[in-house]
Amino acid sequence: MLTVAASGLTLAAVATVYKSWRSQTPAFLYIGLLVWLISTICWSYAQGWEFGLLYALCIPAILVWPFIALNQTVLPEPKNRPSARPLDFSRKQVLNNIGNYLVTLVVLLVVSVLITLALCALMPFSIAGKLATGVVLLPLLWGLFVYHYLATASKLKVLGGYILLAAVSVPVLLLLPI
Repeated sequence: MLTVAASGLTLAAVATVYKSWRSQTPAFLYIGLLVWLISTICWSYAQGWEFGLLYALCIPAILVWPFIALNQTVLPEPKNRPSARPLDFSRKQVLNNIGNYLVTLVVLLVVSVLITLALCALMPFSIAGKLATGVVLLPLLWGLFVYHYLATASKLKVLGGYILLAAVSVPVLLLLPI
C-alpha cells in the first residue's frame, strides 16, 4: 500500500514541478520538491533505503517524458545556417588534439581515481559502502574534470590544480588505514 502511495506522490511531485515551470511560480516548485522528498521517504519505507532511493530518483526521470512530449514544438528551419568549420590537419592542431586526448583519458582519469579513493578512505563507511561510493563518485568526478578542462582557455592552470589535488590525495591514501 505504501508503494502505491509513493507512486502517487512521485507523480504528484512531477506534475507540481511541471505546473511551476508552466506558470513560472516558485511556490509550486517548492511544493513539488517537498512532495518529492515525502515520496522519497515513502519509497524508502516501502522498498528499503537502497531500492527506495533508486525508485525515488529514477521514476521522476521516466515520468517526465509525457510532459516533455506534451510541450514538444517543431521550430522552422533556420534561415542563416552557419557553415561548418573547415578541417585542420596542421601539425600544431594534431599535436594539440593528441595532448588533449592523453590528458583527458589518462591524466584526468588517474587524478579522479586518486581523489575518489582518498575521499572514500575518509568516509566512515564499511568497505562495501566505500566501494559503492567510489563506483558512483569516480565517473562523476572524471566527467566533471574533463568537462572543466575542455571548457577552460587556460588548460595548464586547470591541469596544475588537478595535479595538486591528486598530490594532496596521495598522502591521505598512504597514511590512512583502510
